[in-house]
Amino acid sequence: MNTQAHGAQPVWPAADFSRVPYEVFTDPRIYRLEMERLFRGPVWNYLAMECEIPQWGDYVTNWVGDTQVIVSRSRDGSIHAVENSCAHRGARLADKVRGNARRHVCPYHLWTYSLSGDLASVPFEKGHKGKGGMPPCFDKKDHGLRKLRIATHGGLVFGTYSDDTEPLPAYLGPHSLTQIDRLLMQRTPKVIGYLRQKIAGNWKLYNENVRDPYHASLLHLFQVSFGIQTPAMKGGIKLDKDGKNTWNHSILSDDDAQGLRDLDRDYADSGKLMPDLQMHDPAMLEVPLDLQDGYKTTLLSMFPSLVVAQVDNTYAIRHLRPKGPDAVELHITYLGFEGDTDEDLHNRLLQVNLIGPAGYISMEDGEALRLVQLGLKTRHGEHSVLEMGGTGELHDTDYLSQEISIRGFWTHYHQLMGFEPAATEKV
Repeated sequence: MNTQAHGAQPVWPAADFSRVPYEVFTDPRIYRLEMERLFRGPVWNYLAMECEIPQWGDYVTNWVGDTQVIVSRSRDGSIHAVENSCAHRGARLADKVRGNARRHVCPYHLWTYSLSGDLASVPFEKGHKGKGGMPPCFDKKDHGLRKLRIATHGGLVFGTYSDDTEPLPAYLGPHSLTQIDRLLMQRTPKVIGYLRQKIAGNWKLYNENVRDPYHASLLHLFQVSFGIQTPAMKGGIKLDKDGKNTWNHSILSDDDAQGLRDLDRDYADSGKLMPDLQMHDPAMLEVPLDLQDGYKTTLLSMFPSLVVAQVDNTYAIRHLRPKGPDAVELHITYLGFEGDTDEDLHNRLLQVNLIGPAGYISMEDGEALRLVQLGLKTRHGEHSVLEMGGTGELHDTDYLSQEISIRGFWTHYHQLMGFEPAATEKV
């Protein structure tokens, strides 16, 4: 079936979103629509961790889609987010990643704003010696910075442009709320490091990747060989009411060793299953799970651009920053907790080597997404196939080899983008 886009309107050939037109990953017109209809639409965008701005005047900069914002804490403890662009001539206000400032001052003409984004002063607003100045109709109330509405949960700060965005708890859904509470609210989190990785692939490819436990045991040799997550483990995926937010998890059990041995047939001739492989220094694999609840991995993917992840004792916030149709910056915030001992911190930093562009597990993800982006660029009018785990209605699973949760992402994406209804005929 031809899925050629008409203008910026791609043709979706399956109503259950088991087919995705390749144009959504390459068309600049679709990318521009995403910035408007998704990131500026009725969604909650991740902005920061509260622990990154503990004091009055502390701020960090971040990205909502391709728009940079400043997230800061006011004197009264409230948190604000404003676009990092002066209302006068558009100049960038904050040029540092983070810092402390009691007000936002444009470096060009010194227009000054409160941390909440209200215009406080304009040099020579009344002119000088009766000459010049702004016209009588000028009102500072009409020239503040563009603001986002703020909500928080579990130390995570979210912002939205839309008055129609549902309350944050309803948006996140019960599985996200439960896992954020489990990961971030039993202890007080603190930042122990940052990492940025630019990936030569569309931002939605990474959304597919983290919702795709099917690839986890096939692409990542290290993960399977050392039993971090395998198809034989207990676990699965759970979706929110819209399918947009996914909890992908694996759980330790007494059957894992035997389950790994029983995978021989599934991995026949692949060269991926190497259960006898050993590390010269296995220290990072011998760190006991500090939550002691058996969860080996948790990937909590929240639409449109946030992943809260736990792999063993590595806790991280992964945030996607689109950089055009064919690139995305993955920003990772690594977390420890107040009260961690020196040994705890050492173990967390040791296991950071599992995740990242040179990590034992995820170094392959960036390369895989690059290869996908390269491969689909010339396949105009064609589509991907998402049938692992079955087609039809979305549902939770108690198994890991599936692509159902990816279809959940596309279901919500399609709705917010306002595309024409997907086809109902069999592909």
